[in-house]
Amino acid sequence: MPAARVSGERKPTNKWLALATTMVGTLMSTLNNSIVNIANPIMAANFDVTMAQIQWVATIYLIVTSSLMLLFGRMGDKVGAHRIYIVGIAIFTAGSLACFLVNDYLPLLFARVLQGTGAAMSMSVGMALVVTIFPQSQRGRAMGASVTTVGLGNVLGAPVGGLVLAYASWHYIFLISVPFGLIAFLMAAIWLRSPVARNKETQIALKSSLLFTVAITCLIVFLSGGVETRGWSALAFCALIVVLIFVERRAKNPLFERSLLRNKRFILGNAISFLTYCAFMMLLFQLPFLLFTVWAVPMQTAGFLLTVNALTMAVSAPVAGFLSDRFGAFKVMIPALGAVVLSLGCAFLLGIEPNFVLFILLLFIAGAGMGFFNTPNNSDIMTAANKEQASFASGFVGTNRNLGFCIGTALSAGVFHFGNNISEGYTALTGIGFDTDASLHVFSFHVVLVISLALVLFGIGVCIYLVRSITKRAADSSAEMECERERESKSE
Repeated sequence: MPAARVSGERKPTNKWLALATTMVGTLMSTLNNSIVNIANPIMAANFDVTMAQIQWVATIYLIVTSSLMLLFGRMGDKVGAHRIYIVGIAIFTAGSLACFLVNDYLPLLFARVLQGTGAAMSMSVGMALVVTIFPQSQRGRAMGASVTTVGLGNVLGAPVGGLVLAYASWHYIFLISVPFGLIAFLMAAIWLRSPVARNKETQIALKSSLLFTVAITCLIVFLSGGVETRGWSALAFCALIVVLIFVERRAKNPLFERSLLRNKRFILGNAISFLTYCAFMMLLFQLPFLLFTVWAVPMQTAGFLLTVNALTMAVSAPVAGFLSDRFGAFKVMIPALGAVVLSLGCAFLLGIEPNFVLFILLLFIAGAGMGFFNTPNNSDIMTAANKEQASFASGFVGTNRNLGFCIGTALSAGVFHFGNNISEGYTALTGIGFDTDASLHVFSFHVVLVISLALVLFGIGVCIYLVRSITKRAADSSAEMECERERESKSE
């Protein structure tokens, strides 16, 4: 394949305005997700469907975004990340308007597919735009601003959604995204530019993309479905992955960037991210159940308490970006993972009796840990990719994050159920019984925390290994350069 040449399109007039443009799109998508979650009970009653059915309003969106981000990331490297972003914003806005206009369950699902397609386009190239716009010395601060926007969108979702639902129908939670989308579209058209690869081989790996989409769908059905669906979905997922590998090995224009998949820094950085997201979601998924089921906390109070994590993440992310630019990604990332471990340790101290001080403390530590982890981790992963690979790398990171959240949620529920199953054996072994449902719930919650803690500790181990590998490579390179200089000096 001939090497791609990058066209000399004009740069944005102001890189900070370009960053603000991507932040508006990020705020739109994260605000939409958090608002939709709070409206699920009302929509279920409106459509007269079950909880399992209404969950597809969120699940189908997750399937579309997770499975299409790699495709659109690859397309961004071919035609320009800014073009994919602009079209994605337009499609997402149209999907939001469609969600507002529909009145039935199935049309809403189709509108959510449209929304998810637009979100996959804009999310897949968001980080790529930051990488191509900002120099490496400022990349951490730019990434920090983006992560702050994610936290802000999650913080605003519950109170804004509650306010809308108090005075209007559920339709209006989707209408909120429309003005954001129009603003983001206009800003993107004015301020966004990115390099474009110019070569004749611009075919997109549609066959691989279709296989990957169906495989991800089967994986999510396996993780979220009942016993009757898990067998066939697991077999289908494994078979599709085998076929995908075969197709990718023979493809002239593969979906996956092979050089990046062989890049230790890129792959291990994503592995650390995946493990951390899984562990974090295992904790977050359990906390609302602890509040409602064990502590009997009112919904309004619980919603207020759970915003502490997102708010702390939003505040800490830009600080992490500054520190990452100044001291290096790993000097920020490893202590941040230590903070996540500390938050899990605090969670072990929660029991049947409410302890709101400890609860808020663990959310604060967890939010700070994730805020300080996300920014340097994303920055270091994207550093491993060159500008011609930036959109694929951005899409890969987004897909990895979504799957980490999804698998973490499924693991949390599965391990909790496992805790219930082993409770009798635990009682027989230790003599400690569970006289109430609340005590059994807390025991199973602690079992979840054990697995979550193991995942984070394993992630720290991978992180330390990666640091040593990078340091050794740098030392070897320095020694080789020194030997070369000595040889040149002797020859003179």
